[in-house]
Amino acid sequence: MSPTTPLRVFDPATDAARLAFTRIGDAGRRGLFRVVPSTATGQPALHFELPVDSASGWTPPDYTASLVIKSRVVARRESMTAAREVRIRVRAIGPHEVLHVTLMEDDGTSWTAPVTVDSVWADQVIRLDQFTIGRGVLLPEGFPGEWNYWVGPAAGRGGSGDHLRPEHLERLQLSLRREDGVAAKPGNYGMEVEWIALGF
Repeated sequence: MSPTTPLRVFDPATDAARLAFTRIGDAGRRGLFRVVPSTATGQPALHFELPVDSASGWTPPDYTASLVIKSRVVARRESMTAAREVRIRVRAIGPHEVLHVTLMEDDGTSWTAPVTVDSVWADQVIRLDQFTIGRGVLLPEGFPGEWNYWVGPAAGRGGSGDHLRPEHLERLQLSLRREDGVAAKPGNYGMEVEWIALGF
């Protein structure tokens, strides 16, 4: 394998069952997702939606899917410092939605980039220098709600001059969040993801 070969960090066929999801109350301990064929290629795609209560219209402020990718990063340790971008093949369920992509390092420091997506399948590219310091999510959760949910930067991280360290990546997180002015309805806000890779 060439050091510049993209590193696949999410493949729905093998990884969907390994995802940890935000709990939705005490009863919602299992992730709301399914694997469907991509309408563009026929390949497996992860379909997940922002949960919406059909009676009240309530949605959680954040709904995250988290995948541990550390073993794949370690396997490519020699070339990881040369990683330059995240590539994602994705489409939205609706016409204009936002997917928050987070890369969490092994010390908990997390870097986030929002990706605006429409309903047409497209290959999106996010340069690693476009990721900014943010909060990751501690999954799986021990308790419902937001107690011990968010993970901030490690001590001494996130200041001026700090940057994402690809060789220390541990988790990939995909998040759907409430949008101001958007009234989500059951089944109308979410994403389908065919694959995600790190590019060099």
